[in-house]
Amino acid sequence: MHWLRLLLLGLTSVYPLYWTAQFLLFFVPESLLGYWLGQHVQVVGVSYLEAAAVAQPNPIFAPEWEGLICAIVLSALILGLRGDRFLTGALAMVVLGQCASLPFLRALAAHGPDPATAAGGVLALTLTVLGLHRILQLTGGLDYLERLALLSLLTVLPESFFWLAFRWAYPFSDVRFLLLLLLPLYLAANVAALLPTKLSGRSSGVAWREILASSVVACLLIIAISLSRDSRRALNSETVGGDAPVIVAR
Repeated sequence: MHWLRLLLLGLTSVYPLYWTAQFLLFFVPESLLGYWLGQHVQVVGVSYLEAAAVAQPNPIFAPEWEGLICAIVLSALILGLRGDRFLTGALAMVVLGQCASLPFLRALAAHGPDPATAAGGVLALTLTVLGLHRILQLTGGLDYLERLALLSLLTVLPESFFWLAFRWAYPFSDVRFLLLLLLPLYLAANVAALLPTKLSGRSSGVAWREILASSVVACLLIIAISLSRDSRRALNSETVGGDAPVIVAR
């Protein structure tokens, strides 16, 4: 039953945490800085996959470093506010690090090795390992294989189902995105499983209220994105010529 609850928590939490992390890392900072500096802000994409914005004519900061710094700050807030006492709080740190690492991994795959890009990717993966290690402090695990199985059940396996949902919404999405999403996470899970772990003293049971709350948030988020996409289609169909808003959905 404990393992089933871990899987259910992962399945219900992974999407709202992923999309919220994308929104907080790649939409909010650039939008706030752009409006504060009086620059035009272009909404690059608000979709099931991501939410991104960029200031025009040039981004204020490199998006990957902006995302990494925000991920570190948000993870520090989770630790400072003791949100890591809950599995969903620790899982949020994992997803923040994972989302922050994606731009660095894409750059490495596209342009080859680069010291600065590699250093940013390592920092983001370190943040992911920290979140995974905190999960193990809450769930336990007697040996390496059991700890790896627990992490895979809560993080890696749910994101595989998450990818199936992406494929349903975007049939032509690139399979390389799945590799960039899962392979670094599985590597980080192996590293975290090798680290010595001491239980935090909190009950390692998964609370049903966390599963219920994550399910409600996921449903509300999907409904909100669906309504946003429908309203943009209606707005674009009613707008003519140069009055069209600068929104490019991906």
